[in-house]
Amino acid sequence: MNKISKNWIYRHSYNARICHWITAVSFVYLLYSGIMIFLQFPELYWGKVGFQGYPAIFRLSDWGLSWEEADALGDRRWGRNYHYLFAWVFVINGIIYLGWNAWQKSFYRKIFPTRGELSVSNFKAEFVRHLRFKAVDRKKAEHYNVLQKLSYLIVLFLLFPFMIISGFAQMPAFTAISPELIDLFGGRQTARTLHVVCTVLLTLFVIVHLVEVMVAGAVNQVRSMIIGKYEVPTEISEEA
Repeated sequence: MNKISKNWIYRHSYNARICHWITAVSFVYLLYSGIMIFLQFPELYWGKVGFQGYPAIFRLSDWGLSWEEADALGDRRWGRNYHYLFAWVFVINGIIYLGWNAWQKSFYRKIFPTRGELSVSNFKAEFVRHLRFKAVDRKKAEHYNVLQKLSYLIVLFLLFPFMIISGFAQMPAFTAISPELIDLFGGRQTARTLHVVCTVLLTLFVIVHLVEVMVAGAVNQVRSMIIGKYEVPTEISEEA
């Protein structure tokens, strides 16, 4: 018969765990406050001009919620206060995380895929394993797979920076100091639209991330992000 033996590996450093939970809390507040802001101006435009009645590329009213109904649900004043607060928490936390890890070679080995991992065969194997919800062995559990690495790279070095820059481009106080930001996007309304698109992409990433956490074992995954230790069960054969 087979007996299950528990092995523990140290998966997440304490600075990664701290920054992860600060990011998680910040994202929740940013998303909710952003929705409150958007509901009181529920249209998206492209360019420098945008107001009710101006040609929009997206209208919430086209999806069954009128401007008046959306306005009643939103709270721009509350939303802006918390959005700006947690935006700075988010930015400072990100700077600390990158500054904390940028000088460590282990960080680059952990987050950047190797040439072998980028091979078609490895991509296919990881993709199939994800579709089958197959657990990884101890050796693979100690490292991120290629799909995780690429998704984290896109989020950390593309979506997060773009979200921050497009957010700054909507702040009059910031664009007064650096008006080039508005020109970079071709207008404040374009920056706002791209900011919303980036928010949707990040939200989809979070949803997929949470689904994978549930599939892989929520207790084990969350525990590893709290105490750093990850449990890897292995089967040991023994005679009956």
